[in-house]
Amino acid sequence: MPISFAIVGLIMVEKRVSGEASCEAYSRHLRFEGPLAQLAANVCRAIADSDLAQATMQHVRERAPDERLALAFLLKLLEQSREQTLQLLRDPQCASDLIFCLGASELIATGLVTYGPQWSSAFNDARLGTVSEILRNIHFDGSAARDTAEATQRLAEFKRQRFLAIAIADLLRRFAVTDTLAAMSALADECIRAAFGIAASSSETIKQGGDFCVIAMGKLGAEELNLSSDIDLMFIFEGPDDAAQQESARRLGEVVTDILSRNCFRVDLRLRPGGRSSPLVLSLEAALRFYETLGQTWERAALLRARPVGGALKLGKRLIGELSRFIYRSYLDFDTLRQLRAMKHRIEAEAGSPELLRRDLKLGYGGIRELEFIVQALTLIYGGRDPRLRTARTLQALERLGKYGYMSSERANALASAYLFLRDVEHKLQVASGLQTHRLPADQVDLEILAARLGFGKGPEAISLFTTTLAAQRNLVAGLFREMLTGGEESLRQPASAAAVRAWRKALEPTAAAADLQELGFANPQPSANQLAVLVRGPEHLRVRPRRQELLEALGPHLLDEIVALPDPDLALMNLVSFINAVGARTSFLELLEHHPATRRMLLRLFASSSFLSALFIRHPDMLDTLVRSDLARLRRSAVELECELGELLSAAGDFENRLDALRAFGHQEFLRIAIADLWGSLTLDQVQIELTNLAEAQLRQALGLAVAEVRHRWSVPPQLRLSIIGMGRLGAAEMSYNSDLDLIFVYDLPGETAAAGHEIASRIMQKLIAVLEARTREGYAYKLDLRLRPSGNAGPLVTSLEAFRKYHRQSSAVWERQALVRARVIAGDEVLGQALEQAREEFVFNRPLAASEVAEIAAMRMRMEKEIGAENHQRLNLKQGRGGLVDVEFITQMMALRYGHQFKQLHRRNTTELIRALGETGLLRQQEATELEADYRFLLQLENRLRIESDQPAWALPIDDAHLTPIARRMGLEQGNSAARLLYELEERRSRVRALFETLFAREQTHEVRRVP
Repeated sequence: MPISFAIVGLIMVEKRVSGEASCEAYSRHLRFEGPLAQLAANVCRAIADSDLAQATMQHVRERAPDERLALAFLLKLLEQSREQTLQLLRDPQCASDLIFCLGASELIATGLVTYGPQWSSAFNDARLGTVSEILRNIHFDGSAARDTAEATQRLAEFKRQRFLAIAIADLLRRFAVTDTLAAMSALADECIRAAFGIAASSSETIKQGGDFCVIAMGKLGAEELNLSSDIDLMFIFEGPDDAAQQESARRLGEVVTDILSRNCFRVDLRLRPGGRSSPLVLSLEAALRFYETLGQTWERAALLRARPVGGALKLGKRLIGELSRFIYRSYLDFDTLRQLRAMKHRIEAEAGSPELLRRDLKLGYGGIRELEFIVQALTLIYGGRDPRLRTARTLQALERLGKYGYMSSERANALASAYLFLRDVEHKLQVASGLQTHRLPADQVDLEILAARLGFGKGPEAISLFTTTLAAQRNLVAGLFREMLTGGEESLRQPASAAAVRAWRKALEPTAAAADLQELGFANPQPSANQLAVLVRGPEHLRVRPRRQELLEALGPHLLDEIVALPDPDLALMNLVSFINAVGARTSFLELLEHHPATRRMLLRLFASSSFLSALFIRHPDMLDTLVRSDLARLRRSAVELECELGELLSAAGDFENRLDALRAFGHQEFLRIAIADLWGSLTLDQVQIELTNLAEAQLRQALGLAVAEVRHRWSVPPQLRLSIIGMGRLGAAEMSYNSDLDLIFVYDLPGETAAAGHEIASRIMQKLIAVLEARTREGYAYKLDLRLRPSGNAGPLVTSLEAFRKYHRQSSAVWERQALVRARVIAGDEVLGQALEQAREEFVFNRPLAASEVAEIAAMRMRMEKEIGAENHQRLNLKQGRGGLVDVEFITQMMALRYGHQFKQLHRRNTTELIRALGETGLLRQQEATELEADYRFLLQLENRLRIESDQPAWALPIDDAHLTPIARRMGLEQGNSAARLLYELEERRSRVRALFETLFAREQTHEVRRVP
């Protein structure tokens, strides 16, 4: 037996010596040199298994960002807990992950070495656990602690262990960047809640019954905390604001801060109202008073990310709710850009040398702070008018800014990708040793280690790939930051004309300036000179501000040059003066016009084209954002898309009155989008009509939903009640124009109705709908309604049941009512009821041909309209009801549809242009007649369009004197020669052709039976 043991012993020694020699040889093969070779040999000896040692060395060479660090800590683990370490090393994937973590992060390596006996289980749980599992474990239970000291110690240990799991999951990419941000924020939240609980239970708290709240600011408030960050906090309390209460609240705040600072998180309280100069804890009233009287733009930006996290959460929510108007301005405060830009410059000045700033991932060129500034600036500027933008989270804000048209979706996606990349680099910098650093390494070796941590691999190629990727992302952010926060494109490069400069200099002497304005091309130089004097002098009720005068002096002559190139310079100048006086002391609007020439030119074109749109701007200067964003706006939007967006705005608006304002503001903005595209020539006439129709449909459907909800608050609405709204006239035909009324019929159906219950509740709903659309609020009204086309007209009930609707049109309706139904279309409400109404309409309109006597009745009605409503004279024409006007074309198509619709399915169309084409297709009109009729109709519509966009009234009266007709002719594209005479000649030629065809067709159809057309 002793001999056998000796032999075995000799064999084992020989094997160990052989294994060590093999490991040393393998280490040399992997080119470990100097101290690194000795360290590798020591690790191999500790492993004592040549195959496993060789595999481990291979992992070190392939995966460890810092090979020395990986070998040193691996040796420590082998010395401390050899069997646990070997067990992990025997699993190739686990070994690779462990060595990567040890070689990537001294913080993680130290955490594992000092963890205790369970370190290997903790490592495996972190590398294999799901996001939800790791988040579930972020729960502190300090109930077993005997005193405050032990509870504080346990909390610190809890933080270290949970942080280690998050850091490992992040480093091994088990976590996405957003998961790490969420997990670190959840860990900080839990530590704050625990610290508050410990402090509140162990110290003398607010005795008088006051509440205390911990509010997270900065990255924690946005739930975007990084791996090594301070936590920005604010403490507020509510209760008697006396000395005793303040002292009690202060002590509680100090204890909470102290507990957190003991190996949990560094606490920064400088974002509280008043900063270092204010008490540690403020009362709710004191905080509100400070922001309302002394609050600055940077504090508005900070409050974007405020979030109650501990204590009396309702108190924190109340503070943030009451500060909403301070944070989000009801008008577009473009001065925010200037102030944030100044703040960025101050930060750069404090950051140190240009070299340090270049390496600073947070504060430097194209860094995280610039990206956050972009998002915060846009949220502050637009969030007051669009509550959907109000979010603390950067990625969510970018998604919404892209989705709702405040930047292109491509730009939003690019910024989101850049943000994720920059935050990932930030994490990999901080995970190295747990320092709060944002500076890239200056040393090439350290840069190579960072690239390896980020997954770019090892070696020079990895550094090149990483630095190229980083530069691209930073250049993207920097470019957009400078574009969006430093003013956009340069303007005013060309000098103004001599006449414009002279007119501007003489502006306060209107008589002298008038001659220069006449030379420039103003048709009414003296009134315009008076307007120019008002512009230069400024509103009498406001003190002249130097910055305002400076901007006007730079802009003024250029504005005059741009105005004279427009169709109506006098109108443009008058509206511009009214607009600038309306914005008063807010120089940010003038700065915007100076730095964004495209926006300025668009605004001036609107001022020259439409008193109605100009009045909108003058009442709501904040609508300028629609012009600023016009290059991002989609030209075409479906009714479903519009309805969905409007629904989101109404949901975010809060109470009923705010929803009415949101409905109207949405309508104004979309109306403006359409008008801009129309004036810029980006939409055809047909497309303008469809866009305006889609907008009306979306608002009508959402308004019906509002009306039903409001009525339900006070009355019981039968669940079986069905409602439908029929659009008549231009709405039904999808031919809406600017400022068209909505011609509507309201129909309901209630199966088994008794005692007119359905009629009563349907009437209440529709009365509320009328109020929703027609009531004037601070945003104006949505639409004017015309309900005279309902059964029995004004004498009939507001709403009609389905059966009553059918009965009326079968037994009592007049020819004109049947004619009106040609263009009828169900717009909103119950789908089943809508189908029944459409079936009934088809029956009434097309089941029998129009008799010759009924054709004569329609012709007589047309002549009465021309005489009684057309009211043409030597001073004006009527584009709609006048001779050869729009009504002639509509009556031709509707009469022929009623006369021949039973024979031709093509005539079952509502749109006038489509009916004209159908008449040509069926042979009811010769093709040349149909082509000419469509061209003449389009000309009349386009002229009506240019009249209607000018005012806020349905406009058909066309003045025929040169002074009024010349600007209109220019809007029609007639720029050369005597444009007024050219327009009048062409108009009369087309109207004569329309009337001749009208008379021919109506005479033929009154004297012949219905023709059979093959």
